[in-house]
Parts: sequence; C-alpha cells; structure tokens
Amino acid sequence: MPMAELNVLVVFYSRYGEAEKLALAAGVGAIQMKANIRLRRLADLTDAATIGADARWKANLDRMNMDYVAPRPADPEWADLIVLAAPANAPREVEEYCRQLQATASMAGKMAAPLVPGGAADCYRRISAAATAAGFVLAPADPADGQHTDGARMYGRRASEAARAMKDQSSGSKRL
Repeated sequence: MPMAELNVLVVFYSRYGEAEKLALAAGVGAIQMKANIRLRRLADLTDAATIGADARWKANLDRMNMDYVAPRPADPEWADLIVLAAPANAPREVEEYCRQLQATASMAGKMAAPLVPGGAADCYRRISAAATAAGFVLAPADPADGQHTDGARMYGRRASEAARAMKDQSSGSKRL
C-alpha cells in the first residue's frame, strides 16, 4: 500500500539562529520521511529600536529576512503537521501564531510538533498549550529533541511518521 502524501509546515521564530538550525534539521527529518515541506519564519513582535540596539540580532534578522518568508494563510490549511520552533526564552511569536490559527482556521485533525533549543520545559509547555488550544494534536516528544540538530532531525522524522499514521487512520475511517 503506498504511503499517504504528507505536508509539513515548519514554522520557526529565531533571533540568533539556534531555533532556525533546529527547524531546518526537523525539516530535513520530514524530507527523509518523504514529506513535502514549507519552511517559514515568524516575524518579530519586538520593536525595531530594541532589535537595532542588538547588533547580532539585527544582523541575523537581516539575513533571515532575505532567506525566509512569513507563513501565508494557505500554509496551515495545506499542512498535515506543523513543526513549531522557538528560542528557549522567546515563545511569544509562536504562541501568537497559534492564537491566530485558533481564530482563523480549524486545526482539528492536524498535528503540531513543538521544538525548543535545549528542551526548555517552560517554553515547551507554553507552545504546547497554545497549539492544543488551537486544536492541534501534539506529536510525541523526547527531551533530547531540542538538544542538538541530530535530535531535531529525528524528531522531524518521528513527528512525520506519527502525522502520516494519523492521516492514514483518518482516511481509512472516512472510507468505511
């Protein structure tokens, strides 16, 4: 039996590149599972003056604005799985994105995979709560997922596998 097509949206917020690297690795893991992916960076909610006062943040922002686009309204509708990556100390952008999804679209039957550098428990809980409130089913996680890019890649694989199984089960029940 052929594998169901799987669409994975990797949405991340990153200031200095750490969450970006994990998001990229999770995307590679999804690709390894034969998923279609879209990679999107969330815009900063912080004011330009604060960002401009931090040269490293500003340089990374300038680079990332050239490399990535923001999530588009059609992206979450297209996706079966949404990887949500954020820095350990800055989940606000991802939380706000989940609130927007909750207000604009039905995420029921879709899976979310929160990913946080270093496995920061508070940040992970906040993103998970926002994703759950938006209607997502959470992908199974492991504390090592955010420790390094290898863990994030494996998480992308596991989350894709779980989302495909959930999609297959849902498709099977519709055929009955």
